[in-house]
Amino acid sequence: MNEDELQRGIATLELLKVQIDNLHKQIEALQLSIQDNDRAIETLEGYIKMEDEEILVPVGGGVYISAKISEKRGIMSIGNDLFVEIPIDKILENLKERKKKYEELLSKLNLDMKKLQENYAVLSEKVEKDYRKYLEEMKNVQGP
Repeated sequence: MNEDELQRGIATLELLKVQIDNLHKQIEALQLSIQDNDRAIETLEGYIKMEDEEILVPVGGGVYISAKISEKRGIMSIGNDLFVEIPIDKILENLKERKKKYEELLSKLNLDMKKLQENYAVLSEKVEKDYRKYLEEMKNVQGP
């Protein structure tokens, strides 16, 4: 066992750790997006059932304004700061499809995370063994 091999193993471990941390951040962001979609879906499903009712709309700063429901249309972001006005049922359909894609991606990222963690555990064990072997060799070289 030489020092270069040991250093390469440690560097690879550090790289895997960075990849695991980055993947963890992506998973957290995706989970937040799924939760956001869930809230929007739940709200829209309730909104669709309403008929000519008055609702309170948050405008920020703890302020709400009253609004009367007359038309079932909304505005939805289609990305890149672009918005389109479409019927609520179409927005709901788009949100459900988006959520499905997010969940599929989350499943893939979780699988990737599991593989990285397994690789990290295996490599970590090998590096620890190599390090003990290296220390033993150094002890033998130095003599009694």
